[in-house]
Amino acid sequence: MMNRRKELQNEYGMKQRAMGVFQIINDRNGKRYIASSPTLDSAWTRQKFSLDMNGHMNSALQEEYRAQAGADFRYEVLEQLSLGEEVRNDYKDTLIPGTEIVDRNALMNYRDSLKRLEKKWLDQLQPYEPNGYNRPPK
Repeated sequence: MMNRRKELQNEYGMKQRAMGVFQIINDRNGKRYIASSPTLDSAWTRQKFSLDMNGHMNSALQEEYRAQAGADFRYEVLEQLSLGEEVRNDYKDTLIPGTEIVDRNALMNYRDSLKRLEKKWLDQLQPYEPNGYNRPPK
């Protein structure tokens, strides 16, 4: 009989992975930072950890977060990528069937779809410095 831990791991692995675009909003000045993540469920935890540890890759966001001691910042999912039922938390959907080999095309398709979705939101909301935290496109 399978133990409860193994049961929960299998259950988690079978759940659909949420990929998409999120924003971090500074409610004091309305500035926002937009990015995408292949794991929306844990994106805010990762972003907040980076900010709390003073190591976020976006220095403008980091500076204001530190100055406000993290107060009045919130996380919001803008849009989730529409994916098929086969997308799983354990990433087994990216394996070549019958093997343990990752299908690079599947990963690239996810990445490209995420980048297109992120660009759509960047174009729509224009969160660029000095009115936002994202750097303007080159």
